[in-house]
Amino acid sequence: MLASELMDKVRRIEIRSRRIVQNRTAGAWHASFKGRGIEFAEIREYQEGDEMRAVDWNVSARLGSPYIKLFTEEREQKVFFLVDRSASGEFGSGVTTKAEYTAEVAAVLAFSATLNKDKVGLLLYSDQEELQLDPGRGHRHVLRMIRELLAFEAKSPRTDLASGIEHLLKTTLKRSIVFILSDLLTSDFDKPLRALARKHEVILLHISDPIERALPAIPALSITDLETGEISRLTSKEAHALAERTSTQMEKVVKSCRRAGVDYVPLDTATDYLPAIIALFQRRISRR
Repeated sequence: MLASELMDKVRRIEIRSRRIVQNRTAGAWHASFKGRGIEFAEIREYQEGDEMRAVDWNVSARLGSPYIKLFTEEREQKVFFLVDRSASGEFGSGVTTKAEYTAEVAAVLAFSATLNKDKVGLLLYSDQEELQLDPGRGHRHVLRMIRELLAFEAKSPRTDLASGIEHLLKTTLKRSIVFILSDLLTSDFDKPLRALARKHEVILLHISDPIERALPAIPALSITDLETGEISRLTSKEAHALAERTSTQMEKVVKSCRRAGVDYVPLDTATDYLPAIIALFQRRISRR
């Protein structure tokens, strides 16, 4: 990708993402991902209407009048984006590839997080670690993430999501919010996903292209596996069987997420992602 073309794409995503965040997602993010603890702020004299359980009896006895302890929410959190960077992300039957769509979804979420003073980090993974950005905050940090999501050239074309999850488990010690963005064209990852969900808050964003669920209804067609380079010729019957297997696999993923307590969000490159993201926030708010 030419430098000028890359910067144009980054700028377009930045403008659209920040507009969405300012108008739609900033407050919802704060309500959906509250801080995990509280920290002491100050002690002040008791006022009418304060809760009696907040009274600090030791301080009150020492000073001769009632005083209460005030606490504030421990707001800062770490947010990680584990992004599938295998070759299948370069596919797109419409105007947008899965990789470009992923970059914009991640940008909206990352800008939402930084606006709330949360730190965001990025792990690009194929069947090996491709790139890891330590958590940071601010506009420039998110722009760096967007550039890498759009332009980074992976060393390997293949996918091993289970390995990527295990890598994140080893390197992320403090409880964090983890967004996994992948087309899920990978081997089984149920066990490491459950392990990750026990330690972190996990949201799985499944990025797919419409043609992956319903191949064209023609007598025969040739398809190329972007990760292996293998070319296959399918009859209409075989194409239908492939679509059924894909549907069954996705049902299995949904059940795995439900068992693990992971939020599953299906996203389609042919449709706007914002309603699904807003619905995710609303579900999380209602659970709280």
